[in-house]
Amino acid sequence: MTTPSEQRLFDALATLCQACAAGEVPPPPGESVEAPHPGDPETRAVLGEAALAVAFGAFAERGDPGGPMQTLLAALGLLAVQAGEEPDPPAEILGIAAEDDRVEAEIDRAGEALDSEFGRDADANTLTGALEARILGSAITLAGCTLPEGVEGQAAVRLRAARSLVRLAAGLVALNAVGAGAGAGAAGGEPGA
Repeated sequence: MTTPSEQRLFDALATLCQACAAGEVPPPPGESVEAPHPGDPETRAVLGEAALAVAFGAFAERGDPGGPMQTLLAALGLLAVQAGEEPDPPAEILGIAAEDDRVEAEIDRAGEALDSEFGRDADANTLTGALEARILGSAITLAGCTLPEGVEGQAAVRLRAARSLVRLAAGLVALNAVGAGAGAGAAGGEPGA
């Protein structure tokens, strides 16, 4: 349970974050409009970093998986804004169209390719690096193949690939949360189970 002073701090942070996002924070009392204030892009960037640090600390203190999901949701929203689209992270996550059988086939294919290239005795760092290269290469290739009409350039391709990867990461975190919830319910012997 939060104390009244903690609640006031949370309310102030929420107000400041909303105002910074809208670019409508007035200068501090007694300062002129020309002085740096939260409406200034550099100051807003610093405030954004400070807000991230506060959020990181709050979620780290909680010690549950809510922090990574909230960070991924924020990243999805920011990447959508950068692409000139309206952010809708929940819809993006729910829009993942992967089929379980196809996912399993891709896992098997990747495992076989790594085994044939590196053998069974390869160290974990080598295998991880190869998997990362495969994931990034596939994401960038597919993002380039599916760019909308009129969008050109590697920056747009990488942004689209990054959005896909973050969306998938959020989906995986959500699956873990659902799996953990089911496991906790079964282990806890909830009524009617």
